[in-house]
Amino acid sequence: MIRTHAAIVLKATPYAEGGAVVSFLTEHGERLSGVARGIKKPTAKWVAAFEPMGMVRVSFFGKEHAELKRVTRCELAFSPLTLGHLASSLVMACLADLFDRVAREGVEDDRLYRLLSACGRALKAHPDNALGILAYAEHWLLHCLGLLPHPRVCGRCGNDQAPLALLTPDQGWCCTACTPVDPTEALPAGVREYLRRLRTGSAEEAPWLDPSDQAQAATTALLRALLLQELGGELRSYAVLWQTLW
Repeated sequence: MIRTHAAIVLKATPYAEGGAVVSFLTEHGERLSGVARGIKKPTAKWVAAFEPMGMVRVSFFGKEHAELKRVTRCELAFSPLTLGHLASSLVMACLADLFDRVAREGVEDDRLYRLLSACGRALKAHPDNALGILAYAEHWLLHCLGLLPHPRVCGRCGNDQAPLALLTPDQGWCCTACTPVDPTEALPAGVREYLRRLRTGSAEEAPWLDPSDQAQAATTALLRALLLQELGGELRSYAVLWQTLW
């Protein structure tokens, strides 16, 4: 049986005889993997199609319930790669790593595909905002996983005006009006507004990284730690990102 999908390339892992096991996120939000043979050969016609974050049209051959199918065709439809832009390339690796962990075989969630494809196009349009787009993706991944409560009102007292003080596992976002917190440990003013911008804007409108914006920095660090904890700890792509850019 041959199945063809619009998909996004996530990761290619070396396999026997110059091949690779390639994972994809399909348009339905399902993670699928297949063996692509001979992609390391100089004459291979589809090497460029397996770059992380490339949007492709891919065909798989194999039995319906086979653990690994064979990739018979892979055509690159869109690549977010901007040659020579280091930060954008590093963020693409992080995004591919994240979605490779989050997406599941046999489980469809088309929100994942819509989010990743939007981030890929945003990176192509605004490579200089790569870190802002990564923060945008992390925020929405937490939402897709059901781990991020709405910040409109305090989960403890319902206040929708007081600054947010912290994020708790049980009550979600809690505000300064009902939550006694040491001022040195509370979230900076402006967190609610930054979260609103993430929730209401598109990936191409993701807030640009501003080192002087304490609310942005604190929120990004908090959400990133929560997401990576959920995924089992630090990802290698993130370690490379930090070592290279900082």
